[in-house]
Amino acid sequence: MDFDETISILNHYSKKKLKGKIAHEEIAPFRANYTNLDPSSPKIAAVLVLLYPVINKSHFVLIERTKYKGQHSGQISFPGGKKEKKDKDIVETALREAWEETNIKKDEITIIGELSKLYIPPSNFEVTPILAFSKHQPDFIPNKREVVDVIEVKIEDLIKPQTIKKMKIKFKNGKVLNTPCFDFHSKTVWGATAMILNELKHYLLDSKK
Repeated sequence: MDFDETISILNHYSKKKLKGKIAHEEIAPFRANYTNLDPSSPKIAAVLVLLYPVINKSHFVLIERTKYKGQHSGQISFPGGKKEKKDKDIVETALREAWEETNIKKDEITIIGELSKLYIPPSNFEVTPILAFSKHQPDFIPNKREVVDVIEVKIEDLIKPQTIKKMKIKFKNGKVLNTPCFDFHSKTVWGATAMILNELKHYLLDSKK
């Protein structure tokens, strides 16, 4: 997808067009239980869903997290993290975390709006994806304490047919389940990040019709 086309779609952003429930359920790891989740006091977090051009082809960025003693150790995700008291709002959380993790500068970013919130049961986080774009490819510098790798993916690789696959994934409790996922550059993307990407995919494809 050309970046000019992406900008045209984003300029007509409307939250009413989002299909979070449908998109999330298509690729949620635990489909049977997904609609029954009722978090009472979740921790608040935000991630940055940033679209930008590389030779006028639209891309988005993911990160591979370092391994640590935590629920999201080593996973592929969007830049982002927990809301801090100093953050004036959830957008500032996404921008601050993206800068800390990958050197994405907030003055180079245009905020479009929010994608659908989602709840992550293992870590008790409610995550708000912040949709944004940059007119230029950012100068990514990974924070080595938090980020192993910066992964740049073409939008075309997300929206092409049959991108959702199933792979056996071992969970923290030791269970191995055949889980819906995306595969970009031999990196397996599943769980909350895949759910957010699937909503973005729905939004872009529906907007092209």
